[in-house]
Amino acid sequence: MTGQILPAMNKEDTMGLTTEAFGTVRGAAVTAYTIENKHGVRMTVLDYGATWYKLEVPTAAGHQNLLLSSPDISGYADPGSYHSKTIGRVAGRIGQGHYKQNGQVVNLPANEGTTTLHGGPNGFSTRMWQADASADTVKLTLHVTSADDGFPGDVDVTVTYTLGEDDFVTIDYAATSSAPTLFNPTNHAYWNLNAGDDTIQNHLLTLNSAQHYEVQANKVPTGELLANLHSGFDFSRVTNLGDALAEMQWTEEKGFDDIFAIPAHATDEPVATLTQGAITVQEFSDRNALVVFTANKFGTELNFGEKTSRPYIGIAMEAQTAPSAIDDPKFGDITLSPDQPRHEQIRYHFSY
Repeated sequence: MTGQILPAMNKEDTMGLTTEAFGTVRGAAVTAYTIENKHGVRMTVLDYGATWYKLEVPTAAGHQNLLLSSPDISGYADPGSYHSKTIGRVAGRIGQGHYKQNGQVVNLPANEGTTTLHGGPNGFSTRMWQADASADTVKLTLHVTSADDGFPGDVDVTVTYTLGEDDFVTIDYAATSSAPTLFNPTNHAYWNLNAGDDTIQNHLLTLNSAQHYEVQANKVPTGELLANLHSGFDFSRVTNLGDALAEMQWTEEKGFDDIFAIPAHATDEPVATLTQGAITVQEFSDRNALVVFTANKFGTELNFGEKTSRPYIGIAMEAQTAPSAIDDPKFGDITLSPDQPRHEQIRYHFSY
């Protein structure tokens, strides 16, 4: 793997869209696609990993990026790097690297001990996608065979990022498969709404959740739901993240790496609201789970440019179907069949 920044002369502009060379990964040229709406909100997407590279909002001090972003492709080239990438076929952890499908055990490649994490060692986040960009949309497509990633079936996946004039970003996921398989994608963006180099401990978070999933030591859910009330997990009201993190110091993680259960709700009701100062991000999803991860053990080996990598430098809010759906249909359905394509969507609204 190599990472390099190519000269600025490779930058091209069309109305509402800018493309720029962003180095190479395993010999393949990576391109950054930037879209800007009429309010000056900018979204940048990389074709490698179908990565949401930047989300910039206009402020009195200039444009401010709300995502943790590495300054060059070397920060994304490692297959174990997930920040801002498209995760799949299955987000989260599949315990012991196998599951049952139609009564048969399906074995998968493991990449975290015996666990298959975020689609395994050759998941969506490790692939070069084909991009088609316009003034408001970046559409990325990928063909993955069973031999590529170890999951059954060959799949065709489309991830479409759209920046609206209403300051919404919509991520659409669509997939078809040649055989029964699993599909539970998400985006692994890390948010930090500070203009300076502060952690998320000064952020306010609200979640539409009254329960979270009990997990084993390997973070695979047991299928049991626990109440959030009267604990650090309670974000039913506006909660300071620093206070909540202080309540989690008794845990091994000393922070959050947890699956929150999301009840049925109106489509215009956010599942998560994150605020710092004048900036607010609302996340919308009709799926029944949200993984919240607060970068508890990030170290200086990571490079986020103007943001110094350290614990609590960012928060990921990963909308998905509950991972327990793999074993118990009462938690949802993540199967993808040849006769039934799947479509998922996550939306984000920005106030600034």
